[in-house]
Amino acid sequence: MWAVSQDGLEFEIFEDRKGKLSANFQKIKKQRLVESLVYGGSLSSGSERMVRENLKVEGVVREKDNNLVFFDNETEKGIIEVGVLATETWDSGKVRWRGNEPVWKSPPEWQGRETKMAGVVKFDGKYLAYWWVKGLGLAVISYPKYRIDKEIEIKKSFFLDKPKENPMIAPNAKNSWEAFTTFNPAAIYEADKVHILYRAQGFDYVSVLGYANSQDGLTIDEKMDKPAFVPSKPFEVRDKNKPVAVDLMSGGGCEGCEDPRITRIDDRIYMTYVAFNGWDPPRIALTSIRLTDFLAKRWLWEKPVLISPPKVVDKSACILPEKIGDRYVIFHRIFPNILIDYVDSLDFEPGQYLKGQYKIGPRSPMWWDSRKIGVGAPPLKTKDGWLLIYQSVDDKDASGYKVGAMMLDLEHPEKELYRSRYPIMEPDAWYDNQGFKAGVVYPCGAVIIDGQLLVYYGGADSHVCVATANLDEFLSKLKKEEKVELKETYLGVEKNDKKT
Repeated sequence: MWAVSQDGLEFEIFEDRKGKLSANFQKIKKQRLVESLVYGGSLSSGSERMVRENLKVEGVVREKDNNLVFFDNETEKGIIEVGVLATETWDSGKVRWRGNEPVWKSPPEWQGRETKMAGVVKFDGKYLAYWWVKGLGLAVISYPKYRIDKEIEIKKSFFLDKPKENPMIAPNAKNSWEAFTTFNPAAIYEADKVHILYRAQGFDYVSVLGYANSQDGLTIDEKMDKPAFVPSKPFEVRDKNKPVAVDLMSGGGCEGCEDPRITRIDDRIYMTYVAFNGWDPPRIALTSIRLTDFLAKRWLWEKPVLISPPKVVDKSACILPEKIGDRYVIFHRIFPNILIDYVDSLDFEPGQYLKGQYKIGPRSPMWWDSRKIGVGAPPLKTKDGWLLIYQSVDDKDASGYKVGAMMLDLEHPEKELYRSRYPIMEPDAWYDNQGFKAGVVYPCGAVIIDGQLLVYYGGADSHVCVATANLDEFLSKLKKEEKVELKETYLGVEKNDKKT
């Protein structure tokens, strides 16, 4: 016996006396098998969180401009997330875009139940998915078309704009120390100028920090010919008798001071950075300088100290610009989470290290920020909370970085209030893709000037760039990105393992 529907929702029992439906069903089963083989390799390239066997192609809807591939991931029995990606019509292996969030999640009553996907079809402009759920019967779900359309729209309209002045700084052959790469800029707004400390490398692949400033935040007015900070301690200088641990390298660097973040507290500028000696796991170092010396470009930095534990890769650290309850707040990252620590003093004693008291993690595997997240710029204080710009990688596609935003509670910055549903920036400009590593947008600094948000980032591990937005509009978008409930319709009920 067969069930047949004229509208995809309501079914009537049909007796297939001539066997036409049965024959057609066999063709569909073969087609689904082929689709699973053809498109399965595109679902998750190098996932670190998903069990590949749990990823299944539900079906392919062939549109005029692309093929929509619906797939699901079952993390536990009956707990399912559905994702979507689009491939070129002429090349099933070429992915045009990936969904930034789940298209649909199974309802709580499915948990612990056996499920089976029957297929996905496009009917009367709707994407209909059919699931059999043990104990409940057949469920038909209309996957929300607006979410799929939104994926196309979001590629054309990010939160942040990239001005024509980019890149602000590029490798300079006249200075050997920055002839190879210039990227990952820290930034702070003081004395009517944006002050930038950026990571630079020559062809000795030693990471040092250069200095530049800008009055408008978009174009460079002054740039120093010598580094503002150079590696000097054993934890950031390579032992030439040891081979370089290639798997620990980032941005092509073999040793030195990487990826700075700067924060002003009272009359001092505090700088965190990644210290790498070419052999040991990279760690977080902390130093500081008097504000007056910094503004005068007298580089009288305090002796740097390590503040993260040994034998652990710890990166992406920054300090909140205000104390919370008379304590300092430090953000950092140990894969895959953002970690948060409260400390009584920034004068770390020998052997005193960050512990990771709180954490903010990646979202579930169908999201665009599902593999790892890390703090970009030190949080900015706004009327709505602490605005945190963060960098992320999608667990389904590790080929590029994306940038997101969070709003943290003013009094409890370990508490997340909002998080952007879609990336606020992706590597879509030439300077994000032409360089040492294509597809990288890596923020390390952000400032607010006259109601404008300016985010400073490294493009392709080679360029210093900026992206901008009106702050009020940016915050309004971030707060309005609320989740929409998805509805499903059940057809039939199964009780005591007997279908009705």
